[in-house]
Amino acid sequence: MRTLPPLPRLTVMKHLSPWEQKKLIAARRHRCRYLRQLRLAKVLAWSAKHAMIIAASAGCLFVCTTLQAAEPPAVSAPALFNEANAAQRAGHFGPAILGYERARVLAPQDRDIARNLRVAREKAGVPAPAVPAWQRPLQAFSLDGLAVLASISLLLFTLLAFGMLLIPATLRRLARGVAATFGVTALLGASAVALRWPELDRAVIQGSHAIARIAPAAASGAAFELKPGDLVTTRREHGDFVLIRTLDQRSGWVARVEVERIIPPAANPSPM
Repeated sequence: MRTLPPLPRLTVMKHLSPWEQKKLIAARRHRCRYLRQLRLAKVLAWSAKHAMIIAASAGCLFVCTTLQAAEPPAVSAPALFNEANAAQRAGHFGPAILGYERARVLAPQDRDIARNLRVAREKAGVPAPAVPAWQRPLQAFSLDGLAVLASISLLLFTLLAFGMLLIPATLRRLARGVAATFGVTALLGASAVALRWPELDRAVIQGSHAIARIAPAAASGAAFELKPGDLVTTRREHGDFVLIRTLDQRSGWVARVEVERIIPPAANPSPM
Protein backbone atom coordinates (compact mmCIF):
# COMPACT_ATOMS: atom_id res chain seq x y z
CA MET A 1 0.00 0.00 0.00
CA ARG A 2 1.38 3.41 -0.95
CA THR A 3 2.16 5.72 2.00
CA LEU A 4 2.50 9.49 2.03
CA PRO A 5 5.61 11.19 3.40
CA PRO A 6 5.21 13.13 6.64
CA LEU A 7 4.52 16.84 6.31
CA PRO A 8 6.07 19.67 8.38
CA ARG A 9 4.20 20.84 11.45
CA LEU A 10 2.01 23.90 11.14
CA THR A 11 4.16 25.66 13.76
CA VAL A 12 6.97 26.03 11.23
CA MET A 13 4.75 27.81 8.69
CA LYS A 14 5.72 31.21 10.08
CA HIS A 15 9.25 30.53 8.86
CA LEU A 16 8.06 29.80 5.34
CA SER A 17 7.38 32.14 2.50
CA PRO A 18 3.76 32.72 1.38
CA TRP A 19 4.31 30.51 -1.68
CA GLU A 20 5.71 27.69 0.51
CA GLN A 21 2.82 28.07 2.96
CA LYS A 22 0.35 27.78 0.07
CA LYS A 23 2.06 24.62 -1.20
CA LEU A 24 2.08 23.11 2.32
CA ILE A 25 -1.66 23.75 2.80
CA ALA A 26 -2.41 22.21 -0.61
CA ALA A 27 -0.29 19.18 0.28
CA ARG A 28 -2.16 18.73 3.57
CA ARG A 29 -5.52 18.96 1.78
CA HIS A 30 -4.33 16.39 -0.76
CA ARG A 31 -3.19 14.12 2.08
CA CYS A 32 -6.55 14.37 3.86
CA ARG A 33 -8.41 13.64 0.60
CA TYR A 34 -6.19 10.61 -0.03
CA LEU A 35 -6.76 9.25 3.48
CA ARG A 36 -10.54 9.64 3.12
CA GLN A 37 -10.47 7.79 -0.20
CA LEU A 38 -8.28 5.09 1.33
CA ARG A 39 -10.70 4.58 4.23
CA LEU A 40 -13.63 4.46 1.80
CA ALA A 41 -11.80 1.89 -0.34
CA LYS A 42 -11.15 -0.26 2.72
CA VAL A 43 -14.82 -0.13 3.72
CA LEU A 44 -15.94 -0.99 0.18
CA ALA A 45 -13.43 -3.87 -0.03
CA TRP A 46 -14.58 -5.23 3.32
CA SER A 47 -18.22 -4.98 2.24
CA ALA A 48 -17.49 -6.62 -1.12
CA LYS A 49 -15.67 -9.52 0.55
CA HIS A 50 -18.48 -10.22 2.95
CA ALA A 51 -21.11 -9.71 0.24
CA MET A 52 -19.37 -12.31 -1.94
CA ILE A 53 -19.15 -14.73 0.98
CA ILE A 54 -22.86 -14.26 1.67
CA ALA A 55 -23.71 -14.61 -2.03
CA ALA A 56 -21.60 -17.77 -2.35
CA SER A 57 -23.22 -19.25 0.75
CA ALA A 58 -26.69 -18.36 -0.52
CA GLY A 59 -25.92 -19.96 -3.89
CA CYS A 60 -24.66 -23.13 -2.22
CA LEU A 61 -27.74 -23.24 -0.01
CA PHE A 62 -30.02 -22.73 -3.03
CA VAL A 63 -28.44 -25.59 -5.00
CA CYS A 64 -28.52 -27.97 -2.04
CA THR A 65 -32.12 -27.01 -1.22
CA THR A 66 -33.19 -27.50 -4.85
CA LEU A 67 -31.66 -30.96 -5.01
CA GLN A 68 -32.99 -31.88 -1.58
CA ALA A 69 -36.52 -30.91 -2.65
CA ALA A 70 -36.16 -33.01 -5.79
CA GLU A 71 -34.84 -36.10 -4.03
CA PRO A 72 -36.83 -39.32 -4.01
CA PRO A 73 -39.12 -39.88 -1.02
CA ALA A 74 -37.80 -41.02 2.30
CA VAL A 75 -37.48 -44.72 1.41
CA SER A 76 -34.42 -46.90 1.40
CA ALA A 77 -32.61 -48.30 -1.60
CA PRO A 78 -33.11 -51.91 -0.40
CA ALA A 79 -36.89 -51.35 -0.15
CA LEU A 80 -37.05 -49.97 -3.69
CA PHE A 81 -34.80 -52.79 -4.88
CA ASN A 82 -37.05 -55.46 -3.40
CA GLU A 83 -40.19 -53.86 -4.88
CA ALA A 84 -38.51 -53.68 -8.29
CA ASN A 85 -37.49 -57.35 -8.05
CA ALA A 86 -41.10 -58.31 -7.30
CA ALA A 87 -42.36 -56.25 -10.23
CA GLN A 88 -39.81 -57.84 -12.58
CA ARG A 89 -40.79 -61.38 -11.51
CA ALA A 90 -44.41 -60.47 -12.25
CA GLY A 91 -43.46 -59.23 -15.72
CA HIS A 92 -44.23 -55.56 -14.98
CA PHE A 93 -41.09 -54.06 -16.50
CA GLY A 94 -42.19 -50.43 -16.31
CA PRO A 95 -42.51 -50.36 -12.50
CA ALA A 96 -39.45 -52.62 -12.20
CA ILE A 97 -37.18 -50.30 -14.18
CA LEU A 98 -38.59 -47.27 -12.35
CA GLY A 99 -37.84 -48.91 -8.99
CA TYR A 100 -34.30 -49.84 -10.01
CA GLU A 101 -33.67 -46.31 -11.28
CA ARG A 102 -34.88 -44.79 -8.01
CA ALA A 103 -32.84 -47.25 -5.99
CA ARG A 104 -29.76 -46.36 -8.04
CA VAL A 105 -30.28 -42.67 -7.24
CA LEU A 106 -30.01 -43.54 -3.55
CA ALA A 107 -27.20 -46.09 -3.97
CA PRO A 108 -25.29 -45.24 -7.18
CA GLN A 109 -22.45 -47.69 -6.44
CA ASP A 110 -24.61 -50.76 -5.74
CA ARG A 111 -23.67 -53.43 -8.30
CA ASP A 112 -26.76 -55.59 -7.67
CA ILE A 113 -29.05 -52.70 -8.58
CA ALA A 114 -27.08 -51.98 -11.77
CA ARG A 115 -27.09 -55.65 -12.77
CA ASN A 116 -30.83 -56.15 -12.21
CA LEU A 117 -31.59 -52.89 -14.02
CA ARG A 118 -29.60 -54.12 -17.01
CA VAL A 119 -31.45 -57.47 -16.96
CA ALA A 120 -34.84 -55.74 -16.73
CA ARG A 121 -34.02 -53.54 -19.71
CA GLU A 122 -32.95 -56.56 -21.75
CA LYS A 123 -36.20 -58.38 -20.97
CA ALA A 124 -38.28 -55.29 -21.76
CA GLY A 125 -36.32 -54.64 -24.96
CA VAL A 126 -35.60 -51.01 -24.13
CA PRO A 127 -32.20 -49.34 -24.56
CA ALA A 128 -30.05 -47.86 -21.80
CA PRO A 129 -28.94 -44.22 -22.01
CA ALA A 130 -25.54 -43.79 -23.67
CA VAL A 131 -23.00 -42.31 -21.27
CA PRO A 132 -19.68 -41.04 -22.71
CA ALA A 133 -16.62 -42.73 -21.25
CA TRP A 134 -15.33 -39.49 -19.73
CA GLN A 135 -18.63 -39.02 -17.84
CA ARG A 136 -18.84 -42.53 -16.40
CA PRO A 137 -16.82 -41.75 -13.25
CA LEU A 138 -19.47 -39.16 -12.35
CA GLN A 139 -22.12 -41.88 -12.20
CA ALA A 140 -20.49 -43.23 -9.05
CA PHE A 141 -21.71 -40.14 -7.14
CA SER A 142 -25.21 -38.92 -6.43
CA LEU A 143 -26.35 -35.50 -7.60
CA ASP A 144 -26.83 -34.19 -4.08
CA GLY A 145 -23.38 -35.49 -3.10
CA LEU A 146 -21.77 -33.61 -5.99
CA ALA A 147 -23.73 -30.47 -5.08
CA VAL A 148 -22.67 -30.64 -1.43
CA LEU A 149 -19.02 -31.17 -2.43
CA ALA A 150 -19.11 -28.19 -4.80
CA SER A 151 -20.90 -26.00 -2.25
CA ILE A 152 -18.51 -26.73 0.63
CA SER A 153 -15.47 -26.29 -1.64
CA LEU A 154 -16.80 -22.96 -2.92
CA LEU A 155 -17.50 -21.70 0.60
CA LEU A 156 -14.02 -22.68 1.84
CA PHE A 157 -12.39 -21.15 -1.25
CA THR A 158 -14.29 -17.90 -0.67
CA LEU A 159 -13.34 -17.76 3.01
CA LEU A 160 -9.66 -18.38 2.26
CA ALA A 161 -9.50 -16.04 -0.73
CA PHE A 162 -11.06 -13.07 1.02
CA GLY A 163 -9.60 -13.73 4.43
CA MET A 164 -6.01 -14.02 3.22
CA LEU A 165 -4.95 -10.82 5.03
CA LEU A 166 -5.98 -12.36 8.36
CA ILE A 167 -3.67 -15.32 7.84
CA PRO A 168 -0.05 -14.97 9.10
CA ALA A 169 2.41 -14.11 6.34
CA THR A 170 4.35 -17.34 6.91
CA LEU A 171 1.24 -19.42 6.09
CA ARG A 172 -0.13 -17.43 3.17
CA ARG A 173 1.68 -19.45 0.53
CA LEU A 174 0.21 -22.66 1.91
CA ALA A 175 -3.20 -20.99 2.21
CA ARG A 176 -3.08 -19.95 -1.46
CA GLY A 177 -2.38 -23.55 -2.49
CA VAL A 178 -5.24 -24.85 -0.34
CA ALA A 179 -7.57 -22.15 -1.70
CA ALA A 180 -6.62 -23.08 -5.28
CA THR A 181 -7.39 -26.73 -4.52
CA PHE A 182 -10.81 -25.83 -3.14
CA GLY A 183 -11.45 -23.58 -6.14
CA VAL A 184 -10.65 -26.34 -8.64
CA THR A 185 -12.79 -28.81 -6.65
CA ALA A 186 -15.71 -26.38 -6.62
CA LEU A 187 -15.39 -25.81 -10.36
CA LEU A 188 -15.25 -29.52 -11.14
CA GLY A 189 -18.16 -30.25 -8.81
CA ALA A 190 -20.30 -27.48 -10.32
CA SER A 191 -19.47 -28.73 -13.83
CA ALA A 192 -20.47 -32.27 -12.85
CA VAL A 193 -23.78 -31.04 -11.43
CA ALA A 194 -24.44 -29.03 -14.62
CA LEU A 195 -23.73 -32.08 -16.79
CA ARG A 196 -26.08 -34.29 -14.78
CA TRP A 197 -28.77 -31.68 -14.15
CA PRO A 198 -31.03 -33.03 -16.98
CA GLU A 199 -31.31 -36.27 -15.01
CA LEU A 200 -33.78 -34.50 -12.72
CA ASP A 201 -36.32 -34.56 -15.58
CA ARG A 202 -35.91 -38.22 -16.52
CA ALA A 203 -38.96 -40.46 -16.41
CA VAL A 204 -39.95 -44.05 -17.18
CA ILE A 205 -42.90 -45.13 -19.30
CA GLN A 206 -45.37 -47.15 -17.20
CA GLY A 207 -48.26 -47.81 -19.59
CA SER A 208 -48.27 -51.05 -21.56
CA HIS A 209 -49.53 -49.26 -24.71
CA ALA A 210 -48.28 -45.71 -24.31
CA ILE A 211 -48.82 -43.60 -27.41
CA ALA A 212 -46.88 -40.41 -28.08
CA ARG A 213 -49.20 -37.97 -29.81
CA ILE A 214 -48.48 -34.92 -31.92
CA ALA A 215 -50.57 -32.66 -29.66
CA PRO A 216 -51.72 -32.68 -26.00
CA ALA A 217 -55.15 -34.10 -26.81
CA ALA A 218 -56.55 -37.63 -26.89
CA ALA A 219 -58.06 -37.01 -30.33
CA SER A 220 -54.75 -35.95 -31.90
CA GLY A 221 -52.79 -38.23 -34.19
CA ALA A 222 -50.29 -40.78 -32.93
CA ALA A 223 -46.61 -40.03 -33.54
CA PHE A 224 -45.06 -43.27 -32.26
CA GLU A 225 -45.55 -45.98 -29.64
CA LEU A 226 -43.51 -46.46 -26.48
CA LYS A 227 -42.60 -49.62 -24.60
CA PRO A 228 -43.02 -50.09 -20.83
CA GLY A 229 -39.70 -49.15 -19.23
CA ASP A 230 -38.60 -46.71 -21.95
CA LEU A 231 -36.47 -43.94 -20.50
CA VAL A 232 -37.59 -40.44 -21.54
CA THR A 233 -37.02 -36.84 -20.54
CA THR A 234 -40.00 -34.71 -19.56
CA ARG A 235 -40.07 -31.25 -21.14
CA ARG A 236 -43.29 -29.58 -19.98
CA GLU A 237 -46.88 -30.37 -19.03
CA HIS A 238 -50.20 -29.33 -20.49
CA GLY A 239 -53.42 -30.55 -18.93
CA ASP A 240 -53.34 -34.34 -18.68
CA PHE A 241 -50.41 -34.70 -21.06
CA VAL A 242 -46.64 -34.45 -20.74
CA LEU A 243 -44.26 -33.55 -23.54
CA ILE A 244 -41.45 -36.12 -23.57
CA ARG A 245 -38.25 -36.68 -25.52
CA THR A 246 -36.92 -40.19 -26.10
CA LEU A 247 -33.30 -41.33 -26.13
CA ASP A 248 -33.31 -41.20 -29.94
CA GLN A 249 -34.51 -37.54 -29.81
CA ARG A 250 -38.16 -38.13 -30.79
CA SER A 251 -40.73 -35.89 -29.12
CA GLY A 252 -44.41 -36.37 -28.42
CA TRP A 253 -47.22 -35.84 -25.92
CA VAL A 254 -47.94 -38.76 -23.56
CA ALA A 255 -50.78 -39.11 -21.07
CA ARG A 256 -49.64 -38.18 -17.58
CA VAL A 257 -50.78 -41.53 -16.12
CA GLU A 258 -48.49 -43.43 -18.50
CA VAL A 259 -45.22 -41.78 -17.45
CA GLU A 260 -43.62 -41.25 -14.05
CA ARG A 261 -40.52 -39.30 -13.17
CA ILE A 262 -37.59 -41.11 -11.57
CA ILE A 263 -37.08 -38.27 -9.11
CA PRO A 264 -40.65 -37.23 -8.31
CA PRO A 265 -41.50 -33.65 -7.34
CA ALA A 266 -42.03 -32.91 -3.66
CA ALA A 267 -45.78 -32.72 -4.23
CA ASN A 268 -45.83 -36.39 -5.29
CA PRO A 269 -44.32 -38.49 -2.48
CA SER A 270 -45.38 -41.83 -3.96
CA PRO A 271 -42.30 -44.10 -4.04
CA MET A 272 -43.53 -46.30 -6.88
